[in-house]
Amino acid sequence: METRELQLDTVLDSVKDGFFMTNKSGEILSFNYSATQIFGYDKHEVIGQNISLLLPDSEQPKYAQYLLDVTNSTFGEQESKDYGTGIEMIALNKDGNTFPLELAISVLPSNDIVLGTVRDISERKQAELSIKSYIEHIETIMDTVLDGLITIDMRGVIHGFNAAAESIFGFRAREVIGRNVKMLMPEPFQSEHDSYLDNYHTTGDKKIIGIGREITGRRKNGYLFPMELGVNEMTVQGKTMFVGTVRDISERKAAEIAIDSYIRKLQISNSELDQFAYIASHDLKEPLRGLANNALFLEEDHADSLEGEGLRRIARIRFLCTRMEKLVDSLLYYSRLGRQDLAVEEVDLNELIDSVAELTLPEETTQSVHLLIPKALPKVTCDKPRVSELFRNLISNAVKYNNSARKEIEIGVKSCVNPHSNVLEHQVFYVKDNGIGIEGRFFEDIFRIFKRLNEEDDSVRGTGVGLTFVKKIVERHNGQIWVESELEQGSCFNFTLKLGE
Repeated sequence: METRELQLDTVLDSVKDGFFMTNKSGEILSFNYSATQIFGYDKHEVIGQNISLLLPDSEQPKYAQYLLDVTNSTFGEQESKDYGTGIEMIALNKDGNTFPLELAISVLPSNDIVLGTVRDISERKQAELSIKSYIEHIETIMDTVLDGLITIDMRGVIHGFNAAAESIFGFRAREVIGRNVKMLMPEPFQSEHDSYLDNYHTTGDKKIIGIGREITGRRKNGYLFPMELGVNEMTVQGKTMFVGTVRDISERKAAEIAIDSYIRKLQISNSELDQFAYIASHDLKEPLRGLANNALFLEEDHADSLEGEGLRRIARIRFLCTRMEKLVDSLLYYSRLGRQDLAVEEVDLNELIDSVAELTLPEETTQSVHLLIPKALPKVTCDKPRVSELFRNLISNAVKYNNSARKEIEIGVKSCVNPHSNVLEHQVFYVKDNGIGIEGRFFEDIFRIFKRLNEEDDSVRGTGVGLTFVKKIVERHNGQIWVESELEQGSCFNFTLKLGE
């Protein structure tokens, strides 16, 4: 008998889980080596003691009820409960510290012996707390993301649904978790989703994973809306999961529709403008030429009978017809500036300004015009003919609106703050003069078409479109223009050209 008990003790001591035996009164009869490691007692310290030694007062009723339920189950009573493999309890070790354990007991009906198996689950509980904390942390992060985040498993079952997803679809997380993600889609996307998952199961082909696409979503109220969906794969505890990033693009789609509508209207408007341009260039200029020609014929045929005043008025008619034709040409050119494609190329501004100055300044050399370029200008990507016109207009104005005996024009590039954006620009071109200057209240007016600030005689009077063309050319090159000036202190026109950036 002693040999058998020794063999049994040897077997029990080899078991990794703690093992004990008690009688129905709770007196401990056996206590294996693993149990001593778990509770911190030696065998002789617990043999003969009541099992309550190992339990705090608060847990003893729970143990008693568990023992009663297991006993009832053993003897087939109707009130027995199914505890599966056992229950979790709080135990007490020799040092008086509590710790969590998993307990499973059974009763031998032949001799009323209670067999108990215990396992210290402190590490598992700590891990569960860490995982729970991590999950809560992740959920908190997910709920701060503006896009909807939905996690699903390989069967399409929803496991996660963040606050943004709730807002987008109108469902609470508890209403969708555990259900198939298809509930958030109308047909044909529901069937397509099944085929995507089936295809991935069968072939491993990641047809939509890692690729964003636009589909239609369905809200809780049944309303369909456009959304952008991105799907990525992840592995959680050895299981394949998918994370869907959802963005409601209803506003963007509405804006795209509005833009398309505006574009169509603009195309119609441009077509009408082209028709107007044709009429203006042919039908409007034709009577002007007729008036000018008839005035010329009248002067040639009746010059002898006309008095000096009559001849002056005929000359005036011819001048006004020519001026009107120039205004029409300027208006047509302005309309084309905003619609024609730019002939873009890399241009050396030094060569361009040399060419412009040669064509613009020869007649002004007798007036002592001095053109200064402090340092070499850079090459820029631009439409060369239009940028040539830009500099021609600015140089012409610098000479025209200048009463100084020595007219000075400086052309260069600098860094300065753009007053339109309040941003430091590192490549600002400028044309500076020592002319009559401009009052600050006219800084915007000078760029308006046909707007002139000065009274001029007919010999030098322009059409009032030069700076309007300059502004339009700068804007076509994605730049901005502004002026710095004071009366009698000259003017500095600053502009940027950003077509090549």
